[in-house]
Amino acid sequence: MSEHSHSLSQRKHPYLPGIWLAAGFLGLASLGFLLRPAGVTPNSVLESAAKTRLEKISKLREEQDKALNSYGWVDKEKGVAHIPLDKAMQMILPKLRVNDPHPAYAITTIAPSAISAAGAPLYPEVPMQADAIPLALAADGGKATNVANPPAPKPSANSPVKKP
Repeated sequence: MSEHSHSLSQRKHPYLPGIWLAAGFLGLASLGFLLRPAGVTPNSVLESAAKTRLEKISKLREEQDKALNSYGWVDKEKGVAHIPLDKAMQMILPKLRVNDPHPAYAITTIAPSAISAAGAPLYPEVPMQADAIPLALAADGGKATNVANPPAPKPSANSPVKKP
């Protein structure tokens, strides 16, 4: 058996594995830098990507314009075709002008509840109208009073009385 210790503190050169590792990484980085194509810079990469994007966008716009301004089949077996947008508008607009505006779906109403019957609004954020508020029973003898227009307070003995 060997009596030599393998701990880093007892080696002659304790940093030698780290130096070899760093040298290997630097070697790979420099090799990658040398194998890079000549004349390729970040700006040239960005410019070529921008050219590619512009070409794709212009091609897409041409295809869209062609589809919007031409006749063609969407599904020939089912008999579905497309027509130019201007022609479709000329066909549809007269029908829409004759048709009165109407909701696209059935409008449902909410049934009045005990809360709304007692005078509280169904939707608190919407101001209540005076004619839509039911008469509520007053606490003083069961007289019916309008909740929207409560009676004016009676002047006290200390307050000045204003005559109209």
